[in-house]
Amino acid sequence: MNKNELLKMDKLVATPNMMRLAKNDTPVVKIIPYSRTKYENYKYDLYIRCRIQNGILKVALFGTANMRLGGNLPIYAVYFSRKERNFITYDCQRKKWLTSKLDLLDWPQGEYVYNISAYVNRSTSTAIRNYLGTGDGRLIDLLNYQLKIREEQLEQRHKKETDKWDNDLAQTPPLPRDWKRWVDKVAIPENFIFYHYKKGGAKTGYCSYCEKEVPIQHPLYNKEGRCPCCRHKITFKSIGRVGFFQTQKASFYLIQCCKDGLMLREFEGCRTYRKGEYMTPECYIHEIRRMICDKNAIPQRAYYWGLYKQKSLRWISGYINRGGWWSDYSGRVYGRTLPYLSRHELKKTGLIEYIRQNKIVDPEEYLIAYEKHPYIEKFVKAGLSRLAQEYVKGKHRYDNDNVPLSIQESSLTKLLGIDGQELKRLRQNNGGSGFLNWMQYEKASGQEIPDYTISWLCGEEITPRDLKFVRGKMSVPQIHNYITRQMSKEHMSSHNVINTWADYLSMAKGLRMNTDNELVYRVRDLRKRHNELVQICQKQGKNIIIQVGRILEEYPHIDEICQSLKGKYEYGNEQYMIIAPSGVEEIILEGRALTHCVSNSDRYWERIENRESYILFLRKSSEPEKPYYTLEIEPDGTIRQKRSILNEQYEDINQAKDFLLEWQKAVAKRLTDEDRSLAGQSRILRMEEFEQLRKDQVTVRTGTLSGKLLVDVLMGDLMETAA
Repeated sequence: MNKNELLKMDKLVATPNMMRLAKNDTPVVKIIPYSRTKYENYKYDLYIRCRIQNGILKVALFGTANMRLGGNLPIYAVYFSRKERNFITYDCQRKKWLTSKLDLLDWPQGEYVYNISAYVNRSTSTAIRNYLGTGDGRLIDLLNYQLKIREEQLEQRHKKETDKWDNDLAQTPPLPRDWKRWVDKVAIPENFIFYHYKKGGAKTGYCSYCEKEVPIQHPLYNKEGRCPCCRHKITFKSIGRVGFFQTQKASFYLIQCCKDGLMLREFEGCRTYRKGEYMTPECYIHEIRRMICDKNAIPQRAYYWGLYKQKSLRWISGYINRGGWWSDYSGRVYGRTLPYLSRHELKKTGLIEYIRQNKIVDPEEYLIAYEKHPYIEKFVKAGLSRLAQEYVKGKHRYDNDNVPLSIQESSLTKLLGIDGQELKRLRQNNGGSGFLNWMQYEKASGQEIPDYTISWLCGEEITPRDLKFVRGKMSVPQIHNYITRQMSKEHMSSHNVINTWADYLSMAKGLRMNTDNELVYRVRDLRKRHNELVQICQKQGKNIIIQVGRILEEYPHIDEICQSLKGKYEYGNEQYMIIAPSGVEEIILEGRALTHCVSNSDRYWERIENRESYILFLRKSSEPEKPYYTLEIEPDGTIRQKRSILNEQYEDINQAKDFLLEWQKAVAKRLTDEDRSLAGQSRILRMEEFEQLRKDQVTVRTGTLSGKLLVDVLMGDLMETAA
């Protein structure tokens, strides 16, 4: 409809009869509940006129309140096009076009359209009824016509979306002729033997799989057994006791060729048994998902059966939420389509072999995993079914300990990082990623580990990383034997033994005990010795002792390096002094006193261990024991950072800058060629770090510098030596 043409249509004004009726309409004052608002209620709230011109129906709506004041112009003009199946409204007072339906327009006193009474004469109602073909030509009929048009328009919009889906799914092949029989006998695994209870025990019963009477012995209600004829697993059911029941819902799959490649269809089904009708159960089958793959079996599009737009059940594009990683939708796969697919679309996927090895599978889960990890095919075809299954299920990690794979290698042994003999062992033990992880460790360490030891470790979900704290002191078989003895002796789980052992050795290291001594690391009564060290540590602070022990286990030379700094970097005058820590414990205490990150970040320990940078303490000479500022310096005296309480810098650091320059000059005279070489390497690493920080746009998240680029803060903190 052309708006300019609509405005050129004949004007409709209220007739003299309408004006007279409105003037004589005596209003009744009513009060709206709750708001206590008063308003005038008329016999007729609206008066309606219409005209048909150029195939357009124009309906003028006049307000009674306006007409009583002498106004004969409409408040709204509604235009209907039967040909275009559309409508539009013109607000005559605001001179504005509206697309709203009548129920969404602003009516006098905020009336709801269904409560509005309207005057319509016979000729007007006849014209409306004949044009719209609906109702009696009343106001409500106009709204119903609009609602019908909106419904059609909504369906058209939905149809644009759903037609694409329907055209895509038109390639769905028909179901196999023996589909229902296969579902009943194979896909739904539960079977029963129904028997009549007799004194002394029933001798025969009806097998739901064999569909005939079979001999039985000593049946008990709901007891599981096997049919003596078909050998299928069954559950005994007494006919006198059993009523209506259903088998558990089972998932099963059908893979077929289609135009684009192949279609994977997922179904759910169950059998329903009604009382007295155990020989004729009803089999319910419902298709819930379809996935279309290309000719290389790579998933392309997926559909699920669901409620579309809260209106109708149909196929909907997308993936339905299936309940999370803990849910298992494995089931049987229809077998008669597989031989052809094994020679064509599924030839290079390994899915056929995966189905044969595991019987109960989720093919969709496999194909999605195969797209992400194509080397799963190699695992399956090499007979590594458990390893393949772990990658399919996403369970190929233990405690975040990734099993490294060389995915760029085409050879399976190179891919797994093992040799041919180890691959044979992995296959013979049906090993998963845990077994593979231990074999990779065996090859890297050169220590031979028996298969039964690896199997035990995998069963306990113990990885090489879990035993890192005792590596190098004992062989893996010795560790295995020690853990099992402690489990038996102390009645603890394997992981409790490992945690207690690691805790004990950390405390021993923190107490400066010789943890390389077998009498220390391989104590007979682990729990007793652990508790003894706890009592010792309580006097000195257990947490710090354990932290010191763990740091020294990872970075064993820090104490030695800290001791070597004293003669070279310590310096002082009447106002300030710089001292070197004696070891890890002092650095931790300094970090805790000033509440900054130096004692809790591995990067500082790693830098000290590699002699990239050192930690020193800036103190006031009048208070040499009180933490003031912590410095991170490079081997030539370049100051990378100077931080005080809460990792901040305060105004008083400016007063110490002259002293810091004086200290750098003093240190420069003490440097050796080795120090200068280390400083050169440290400078390169620092510049690389700054460049990466600027590239990543890393910002400070806390404190007064929050929001600033970290690299700019570090650059501002830097005090390079004059040399």
